Amino acid sequence: MRDPREVLARQKHFNLRPRPLEQWLWRQAIAPSAERVFWLHWQEGMRSGDWCSCIPLKRVATLCALDVSSVTRAYQSLGRLGLLRRQDPGRDPRRPFEQAVAVTEVRVPRELVQELDRHPDRARSGDTASSDAGIAASGSVAREPDPVAPGEDAPRDPFQGLSGRERLRTLAGLLSRMSPVERRQYDDALRTHRASLTFDADCALSAEERGQVLQFLQRAAPAPLPPSQTAKGLPHAAPAIGPRRLSVFQLARLRRDLHALSGVERGAELLREVVWSVEQGALRRFTALHALRIALKKIREQAWTRPHRMPPNWSRELSVPPGQGTDGIFAGTGACRFA
Repeated sequence: MRDPREVLARQKHFNLRPRPLEQWLWRQAIAPSAERVFWLHWQEGMRSGDWCSCIPLKRVATLCALDVSSVTRAYQSLGRLGLLRRQDPGRDPRRPFEQAVAVTEVRVPRELVQELDRHPDRARSGDTASSDAGIAASGSVAREPDPVAPGEDAPRDPFQGLSGRERLRTLAGLLSRMSPVERRQYDDALRTHRASLTFDADCALSAEERGQVLQFLQRAAPAPLPPSQTAKGLPHAAPAIGPRRLSVFQLARLRRDLHALSGVERGAELLREVVWSVEQGALRRFTALHALRIALKKIREQAWTRPHRMPPNWSRELSVPPGQGTDGIFAGTGACRFA
C-alpha cells in the first residue's frame, strides 16, 4: 500500500503561497475566514493570468467551508486592507433579473510593496553570478548554485567547480588584494552592471586573477537588449507588439460605466466598439487605462463615433475561467461573445 503522504505530495494539487505575503497577513491578525477567501481568489487569479476571478458568493462560501455572511464580512475586511478590489460588471440584457457576479481582483498592499526588496529571492538556474555578487557585498554564505549550461555567447564561469563557500572565499581573497581605487571601481561596476574594470599599473593580482574578476563582472552584468527593445526603438506612442487583451476587471468596469452613461441596450453596442478600438483600433497606441478614459470621455461628450475600419460583425470571445460557474461577466456557459 502506498504512503498517502506520498500520494498527496506527488499527485494531488497543492497551493503555493508567497512567503512575504503570507507573513504580512499573519501580522495583520485577520480572521481565518478572511484568509481562506483571499487565498481562494489569489489561486484563481493566478490561474487566470490577470489576477482577476469571477466566483459567485455562494460558491466562495462552499469552497471555503463558510457561511455567506462570513464571506461578506471577509470581503469587507480584505477590502479595507487593500487586498481585494471588487467590481460590479452591471446587468446583462439577456439575464436582467439575476444578480451579476462581481469581478474580484487580488492586490498587494503598498506597505508590503515597499518592503518587498528586503525579502530574499528564490534561487534560480542562471543566477550564479548575481548570487555571488550579493554574497561578496553582504558577506553572507549561500548554498551551492545549480549547474547552468552556458549559452553560446555566455562568458566562462571563473569559479567553475567550486562550492558556494569556496566561491565566497576565493572572491573575498581577490577583493582584499585590490587597491582602494580598484575596489571602488569594482563596486561601481557591480552596481551599474558594467563588465569593465581598469586595474592599476602595480596591481597585486596576476593576469589570471584579473581575468577571473572581469569574467565575474561579465556574468553579473545583464544580457544586452535586442535593438527592437531598446529605448530608442520604443517610442512612447508606438503601438504595442502583439495582440492586446483587456483584463476581466477592465471589461467589468468598462461595462458598468457604459451602462451608467447610455443604458443597458446602447451600452452593449458601445462596449463592443470600445473594446475593438482599444485592442485593435486607433486607441491601441495608448496604454489600456489611458485609452479607456479617452473613450469614456468621448461618449460622455457625445463625440463618440463607430471606429473606422471596424468589421461589421466583429466579435471577441471571453472565456470564463474554469471552476467559476457559468454566470461570468457577460453570462453564458463557458464562453461569451460581443455580438
